[in-house]
Amino acid sequence: MKLRIVIRKVEKDLYIGSCPNLEGCHIEASSEEEARKILKAAINAYLLSYKQRHEKIPYKS
Repeated sequence: MKLRIVIRKVEKDLYIGSCPNLEGCHIEASSEEEARKILKAAINAYLLSYKQRHEKIPYKS
């Protein structure tokens, strides 16, 4: 499964990140590097949550 990520600088010291393939998977951070790190952790937690509940991952292509 390939996941696309999007990170945007909204204002000074505010970055918004998301994974458009996973509904509701969004983060905010104070730097682009931090946004990538937090988004990676958020995606892992998102996928793990569905896996633990034995639910199908709602993947949008």
